[in-house]
Amino acid sequence: MELLQSPDTTRLEKFAAAEPRAMRFLLGRLWDPDETMRGRAAVGIGASAAVNRDLGVDVIRRLVWALNDESATNGVFGLAAIGEIGARDPDLIEPFVGPVACYAWDDGLRLEIIRALSRIADTAPRLVAPFLDEIEQRVDRRDATEVALAAELSEKVEI
Repeated sequence: MELLQSPDTTRLEKFAAAEPRAMRFLLGRLWDPDETMRGRAAVGIGASAAVNRDLGVDVIRRLVWALNDESATNGVFGLAAIGEIGARDPDLIEPFVGPVACYAWDDGLRLEIIRALSRIADTAPRLVAPFLDEIEQRVDRRDATEVALAAELSEKVEI
């Protein structure tokens, strides 16, 4: 918990990468009421998944499943972790980018999907490019934040 409270995530990232058991704790923090804690937990999950790839695949599958209504889970908070994993290990996230993007129809998920895809596009724009048109078609033009983030994503992918 001490590492999550520090604004410098370097130690958290090193610990999460070295200690796979930290993943369970970090996953629980994705639903923390504090947005900062959720963000730092996502960073730790990304660091851990990139090093512990088998665990990373399992975590991605669980987080993508949580997006499904049938999961009875609010998966929106897992999207930041998906983005962090993808930014750190594009090969690991590649098979899951399409399934994540396909949920862009969901108004409750779309903003965080755009953020996650944008994070992935920081290091692997090629993975997001095939889904850019669908994302852009789904953007709620009445939501200035969503429009701005979608434009930022588009710039990252088209560069």
